Amino acid sequence: MSGDALCVGVCMIDWDTGVCLGCGRTADEINGVPVAEPAPAEAPRPQPSAVNAPLPSNVADAVGEGSD
Repeated sequence: MSGDALCVGVCMIDWDTGVCLGCGRTADEINGVPVAEPAPAEAPRPQPSAVNAPLPSNVADAVGEGSD
């Protein structure tokens, strides 16, 4: 949200939520401090144990255990 058009003249910050009770903006939004956009969520990475798991025997027989 931006601009003072949202201001209703009741500037009182709720310290539990950090939001103005009058307009619903944060103190940073009221003061014009740029607010960073949230970073996109990254896909979960496989656990190391899953990455180094041995191949099933039928797959190992077909493709080999791998090479160094």
